[in-house]
Order: sequence, then structure tokens, then C-alpha cells
Amino acid sequence: FVFPILATTWAVSVIASSMGLIKKESKIGRAVVILFSIIVAVYPFGRLSLAEYLLSLNSNYSMGSIALLIIVMSKQFRWETFLSDTDFQQFLIWNVIVSLLLYISYLGFVSFDLYPMGYRFSSLFILVAVLTVVLYLLRNPLAYIFISYILAFDLRLLHSDNFFDYITDGVLFLLSAAILLYSLVKN
Repeated sequence: FVFPILATTWAVSVIASSMGLIKKESKIGRAVVILFSIIVAVYPFGRLSLAEYLLSLNSNYSMGSIALLIIVMSKQFRWETFLSDTDFQQFLIWNVIVSLLLYISYLGFVSFDLYPMGYRFSSLFILVAVLTVVLYLLRNPLAYIFISYILAFDLRLLHSDNFFDYITDGVLFLLSAAILLYSLVKN
């Protein structure tokens, strides 16, 4: 229920802020938004809760999606985030590139399908491990997101045996691409 609660909290926060119901600086307002969002996410409307409806769309949101929502919510609530704007842009670009490579190969636009590499030890694991170490040595906070991919996969926190499912999903691709496009148009 982590992703649906985060998504609901973000949506409620955006709506409440745009309607002028809360000020971003208000600690009480933030607490009310979080509490209200949790209730809305888990309380059953009819037979299912909002969280269950969101999970019915995609039962396996990636660690990347969860990290993206945490970062976006942190910015929305004006909490200190561990990513600078540049790091956030790099994270969005990483998400789009990895997703595009995966989807292009899966849909048969190239002769090699990357997705099966996520089921067994492969060059994918070596690439992510090397990137994680390099990012950590460079003191880039993206290393912590990469560490979360690895830990979540090792602990089997998601309902998948494929490492790609811990890195990316369709929602992450769409949100990352939309945020990147928005920032390009805005600037």
C-alpha cells in the first residue's frame, strides 16, 4: 500500500494547495493532509479502497516509482530533499532511458529482449552495482536510490522475481517523461 498512499497524499496535497485550503509552510496542514490521505487511501468505498483500486491498475510499482513520489512529495511539502534539482533531473533521465531501452527491446523493435536478463545474474546486475559504487564514490545521492533497488530485490519486497520490475514500471516512465517535458517547456 506504500505507492497508493504516497500517490493519494501527493494528489490531496496538490489539490488542497491549489484550492488554498492549506499553506505549504503549515505543519498542521501537512499533518492533516497526510492523515486524510491515509484514511482516503485505505477506507473501502464500496468493496475496495482507493489503494486497492490503484493496485488493480498495476500491482507492482517499482522502487523507482516510490522514490519519485517521495521526492515529489518532499518538494510539495517543502521538506528538505536529499536530491538537488540537478540530481532530480538525472534521476528522471535515468528512468526514461532505462524504461525506453526495456520497452523498445520488449516490443521487438530490436532483436534482443532485455527483460529476461532481470531473472538471473547478468550484466544488468553488474551494471547497476558498478553505477551504484561510482555514484556513491562521487557522493551522488542517486546512489541511495540504486541501493534501494538492490536491497528491495534481495529482500523480495515486491511481487516479482525480475530486477527490472524493481527499477522501473510504466507509471514511473510516464511520470518521469511528463516532469522532464514540463521542465523543458517551463524553462
